[in-house]
Amino acid sequence: MSIKINYSNKISSKSSANLVLFVDEKFNINGLKKYLSNSEFSYINDLLKTNDLKKNLFVFELSSKKKIILISIKKDLRNFDIENLGSEFYRSTNYGKNSEYFINLTV
Repeated sequence: MSIKINYSNKISSKSSANLVLFVDEKFNINGLKKYLSNSEFSYINDLLKTNDLKKNLFVFELSSKKKIILISIKKDLRNFDIENLGSEFYRSTNYGKNSEYFINLTV
């Protein structure tokens, strides 16, 4: 399975595509409201309250066509931490039938 990555200078507000969003180590998503609808934001925020925030990433399947992946960027990452995070991300994206993801590079 191949993955298509789109590079764009424009912010796709409330896109219907799969999203990959980077958050801090406490999974604070308040800065991501502009990328999510109000219902998506509330749903993810509620789920984060009940999950173990020590994980590196969470995958939220909002529908059969939309998935949101939150990746936690921890302080003082070393090279092998970044490689492990990339491997975990690849496994989560390669698992399903989705092949197009929009990656937000602002943290």
